[in-house]
Amino acid sequence: MSRTPVSKDSLKPVRQARVKQQVFEQLRNGIVRGSWPAGTRLPSENQLTVKLGCSRISIREALHMLASLGLVETRHGGGTIVRPYSGEVLLSPLLPMIALEKTDILHVLEYRRILEPGCVALAVLRAGEADVAELERACKSLRASAQDLNAFARADLEFHLALARASKNPVLVKVNSVILDVLSASWEEIVRALGTRDGLHYHRRILEALKARDAVAAVALMEEHITRTIDRLKEKATG
Repeated sequence: MSRTPVSKDSLKPVRQARVKQQVFEQLRNGIVRGSWPAGTRLPSENQLTVKLGCSRISIREALHMLASLGLVETRHGGGTIVRPYSGEVLLSPLLPMIALEKTDILHVLEYRRILEPGCVALAVLRAGEADVAELERACKSLRASAQDLNAFARADLEFHLALARASKNPVLVKVNSVILDVLSASWEEIVRALGTRDGLHYHRRILEALKARDAVAAVALMEEHITRTIDRLKEKATG
């Protein structure tokens, strides 16, 4: 797909608040839009300091963030070079936003309520024997860790990640990998707040529906599970 050329002079001075993040976003957007194609060199730190009107420390931190996402690499004596990127790397710009901003657990659950019923519907159609065995192991881990909330949260999350893998949709799997830290934190918070009862109840029933290749039941159970979690958290918050 062709990209509309973007002027390299579109960089503009940044505001003092959240300087590192603003620098990162401008450089990342320039790379993604093709201002600096793969293999080209970004402006030097000195040039970026002048163009963006901020300190070299902020520039270096932003470049480090880009490098951690695989968008650039620093070569000794050769400056900062834009790397070839894949679709998986294109998802990665979500990471700094997620890492820097606390994500509301209810927003995560809304995301899950939209995504996971479709995911389980695909898993019902596409899961093979190895996928079912993996889901069975996750359910077994849930039962075994019912008295250990942290272990239970990990097993609970692994069940849902296994469902995504069973969907055979690589985009679902990649999105989960990008936001894994957010998902993990939300699962731990849910289990601490609500305990293990619902997880034990719904996961086994969802798995049985999947094994029966009953997509209608599996989707209904997933929707009920997530909606009930949202309702219980709201009730707990209001006392």
